[in-house]
Amino acid sequence: MTDSIRRVILATIVLVAIMVTGTIGYITIEGLKLLDALWMTIITMSTVGFAEATPLDAPGRILTMGIIISTLLVGGYALGNISAFLIGGEIGNILRGRRLERNIERLSQHTILVGYGRVGREAVSNWQDPQLVIIERDPTIATEARELGFHVVVGDATHDAVLHKAGIERATSLMIATGGVADNVLIALTARELNPHLFIAARGDEPGSDSKLRRAGADRVVLPNEIGGRRLAAFLKQPAVVDFLDLVMHGDELSLRLQEVQVSDTCRLVGKTLEESKIRRESGGALVMSVRRRDGEHIVAPSSDFRLEAGDLLIILGTDEALEKVRRMVE
Repeated sequence: MTDSIRRVILATIVLVAIMVTGTIGYITIEGLKLLDALWMTIITMSTVGFAEATPLDAPGRILTMGIIISTLLVGGYALGNISAFLIGGEIGNILRGRRLERNIERLSQHTILVGYGRVGREAVSNWQDPQLVIIERDPTIATEARELGFHVVVGDATHDAVLHKAGIERATSLMIATGGVADNVLIALTARELNPHLFIAARGDEPGSDSKLRRAGADRVVLPNEIGGRRLAAFLKQPAVVDFLDLVMHGDELSLRLQEVQVSDTCRLVGKTLEESKIRRESGGALVMSVRRRDGEHIVAPSSDFRLEAGDLLIILGTDEALEKVRRMVE
């Protein structure tokens, strides 16, 4: 609940309290019936100046003055907040929030990112998926992400309700990019319980966080400090290799990409060797860098006589156009 809504609720309570107090006062002091007492209270609060329901004696006039003063002092604050709520665009924001919630409710087979900080932003820059849902607890950062066109849920992902809002039951993957290991462990545990089939990749910063996150249900754990250290050493030992990998994975100079594709059970290439499949020739130069079998066996740089099987996961290097052709070939 936003501060504006809280102020409007408080303002409404104040106005109702003045109305109830005035009505009871007129009934008690002046002996008016309920409708007449309510009439007197409303015309007094609104200061419209209509005729009194009955001539007032001294106690009744004191009550009337009290209602007028209360309305001017407290009711003015209440009316001001209600007016600001109506005129200041808060209703529009609420309606937009409801529309965004409905859009997220329609998503399925989507990915959820928890934490739109430095690591989360970098993950988003490499994740071109319109169905990405971001969970962010900081309202300012959440607004920034929403303005960039992302589906955003504002809240703490350690709470079940927030994960439900992001459609955790319908999602296929979850990226946990926050810096707190304890929170990341709890998020992984909760998400795994809500969706046992979810693929979870989590960030770990502290020593030993890898094993904790895996026990909590994470399928993959990324250690930014460890990766950064390895890259620093690699720049000194093999700078050309690192530069090439950066070009392949992130650069615009080369149009090459690494991507995984899976051989379907009905693929026409099942049972054929790589040479017989003509993947490189028919795709326009795509290279099969490695193959992972269904049983987990990993074959790096497979030879031309390597025979493809249904369920093989191929790691392909090539242009976007070549990769698309390979995807169609293995369907």
